[in-house]
Amino acid sequence: MAGEHEQREFTRVPISFGVEVSVDGRALEGCLVHDLSMKGMLVVTPERFPIGTPCSAVIVLVEGEVEIRMSGRVAADHPEGFGMEFSTIDGLESYIHLRNLVLFNAGDVDRVEGEFQSHAGIRRKA
Repeated sequence: MAGEHEQREFTRVPISFGVEVSVDGRALEGCLVHDLSMKGMLVVTPERFPIGTPCSAVIVLVEGEVEIRMSGRVAADHPEGFGMEFSTIDGLESYIHLRNLVLFNAGDVDRVEGEFQSHAGIRRKA
């Protein structure tokens, strides 16, 4: 598995949150996020979907106030559920909350900060 981790563009952090997921326009019940990165997440669900199926998700951090919205596609099949690859993180607030969630749950904060810096559209001056 170390090779798989080294190939990832962004660090995945272990996390467990309820998530509202729609796949191909159909809402799924009782889904959880198993791990999360800036590019995707593992959705825990007994349901299976073909790779490439469009999906969207909402992670509610504070009911009615703070949520992370994203859309993308089913990118992988896993025994626990499926991997969702994000194509869009909806809005600046969603991006900031996702970034903070990943950063605050990362084991190696410096590495994650480096990933953010190398992918940022606007970078700090050295």
